[in-house]
Amino acid sequence: MLVLDHDRAGGYWGSVYVFTAIKGLQVIIDGPVGCENLPVTSVLHYTDALPPHELPIVVTGLGEEELGQHGTEGAMKRAHRTLDPHLPAVVVTGSIAEMIGGGVTPEGTNIQRFLPRTIDEDQWQSANRAMTWLWTEYGKKRIPVRKSRAIGEKPRVNIIGPIYGTFNMASDLAEIRRLVEGIGAKVNLTFPLGSHLEDVPRLLDADANVCMYREFGRLLCETLERPYLQAPIGLHSTTKFLRTLGELLGLDPEPFIEREKHTTVKPLWDLWRSVTQDFFGTASFAVVANETYARGVRHFLESEMGLPCTFSFSRRAGVKPDNDAVRKAIKETPPLIMFGSFNERMYMAESAVRAMYIPASFPGAIIRRHTGTPFMGYSGATYLVQEVCNALFDALFNILPLGSELDKVDATPSRLHRELRWSDAAKRELDARVSAEPMLVRISAAKSLRDAAERAAQCAAAEQVELHHLEPA
Repeated sequence: MLVLDHDRAGGYWGSVYVFTAIKGLQVIIDGPVGCENLPVTSVLHYTDALPPHELPIVVTGLGEEELGQHGTEGAMKRAHRTLDPHLPAVVVTGSIAEMIGGGVTPEGTNIQRFLPRTIDEDQWQSANRAMTWLWTEYGKKRIPVRKSRAIGEKPRVNIIGPIYGTFNMASDLAEIRRLVEGIGAKVNLTFPLGSHLEDVPRLLDADANVCMYREFGRLLCETLERPYLQAPIGLHSTTKFLRTLGELLGLDPEPFIEREKHTTVKPLWDLWRSVTQDFFGTASFAVVANETYARGVRHFLESEMGLPCTFSFSRRAGVKPDNDAVRKAIKETPPLIMFGSFNERMYMAESAVRAMYIPASFPGAIIRRHTGTPFMGYSGATYLVQEVCNALFDALFNILPLGSELDKVDATPSRLHRELRWSDAAKRELDARVSAEPMLVRISAAKSLRDAAERAAQCAAAEQVELHHLEPA
C-alpha cells in the first residue's frame, strides 16, 4: 500500500520522545551517524524538536564495517563511554540496526534494551509501550509502601502522557494541571515529562490518573490499576470531567466551575453574542488530526457550539492514513475553516481551496511551546472559539476588494440591453458550484462565477450561457 504524505514517524521516534522526557535516564540510539540529530532537529515535525543542549543522548554511529561485519556491540560500548557510567541508560534501535539484529547490550554495562519495533509500529504505539516499560523496569520492581493520606492532605492525581514531539503539549498540560489543582487536588506526577527516574515508583501514590491522549498512555493507566479519565476538549466535556474527577477524589468541583464561568469562560459568551453569532450556524469547518484532537474539536464545535462539520478524519495509532480520501474531501467539499496539519494545507493549495487554516496537528512547521494556546479544558474552549471568530474575519477580508484594485478589474457585463439566458444544464452546474462553497462566501462566489460565464458567452457571441461557458470560471 502506497502511503501518501505520511503523518507520523516510526516506533523509534516514539520511544526516543518518551525516554528523553524523563530525567535521570541516558539514551543510546543504535544507528548510523546523525540518527540522534533527527529527533533533535525534528525532521518530521520541523520545529517542535528535542531541547538540544540538555539531553543525555548519543548515537552509536554505525558504519559499513559494523553493519556488514562486526555488529553493533563495539560501537555501543564506544557510545556508552561518552555518557555517565553510573547512571541508567537505555538503547533504542533504529530501523537499520533493527534489521541486522542490533541493540545487543554489552556485558559489564548498565544499559537496558528497548525494542522500538520501528519497522512495524508507529510512534504512538511505541510510545505507549515505552511508558509502560518505564514503570515495569523502574517502578514495579521496587514498589514502595503506599503512603496513606494525612488528614487534610489533598488527593493526588497523575497526568499521564506529556512527551516531546507532541502537538500543543505545553499548553494542554498547563491547562489540565490548572483544572486538577483548581478543584482542590494535587498533581502527584506529570509522567514522563516532568518526572525523574527515581520518581517512577511514586506513580502508585496517586488516587486517580488523567490520560492526556488517546493515541498513547492508556496502557500505563490500565497497568497502574487506578481509575483514570481522558483529558477533555470542549465546554460540557470539561464540566463533566471535573465533576467525575471530583466524585472519584471526594472533592466538590462546583465552586471552581462557577468561578470559571465568570472568568476563563466569560470571553466565550462574549464572542458567542458578538457580531459573529450570525455566522456560527453556517460557518462550516473540517478537522483532520490525531484522534484526541479530531474527536474533541468536532464534538465541541459541532455538538456543543452548533457549527456544521463538513468532514472529519481521525488519525489513530496503528492505522494507516487514507490521505487520498482527505485530499478528495478538501477538493469536493471545501470548508470555511480547516483544522489540520501541513498535509491538509498542501491539499488546499493544490485544489485552490481558500479555507482558513488553523494548525491542529503535526506534521507542520509550527512551534507550540507557549502555554497560551490550549485546545483542552475551559481555556481551550475559549481559545478555539476565539480562533474561529478570527478565521471568520479573515474569510471576510479575503473576499473584500482592495481599493487599489477596484479600477483594474473587468467591468461587470451590463444587462440593460439584453439579459443572457441560461440553459438548464448551466443553471444546475452554477447552483452546484455555489452550494459547494461555504455559506459565508457564496454571494461573492455566485457573482464571480456568473459574471465569468456570461463574459465567456458574450465573447463567443452565444445566444445563451451553456455548460461549457462555465469551464473557464
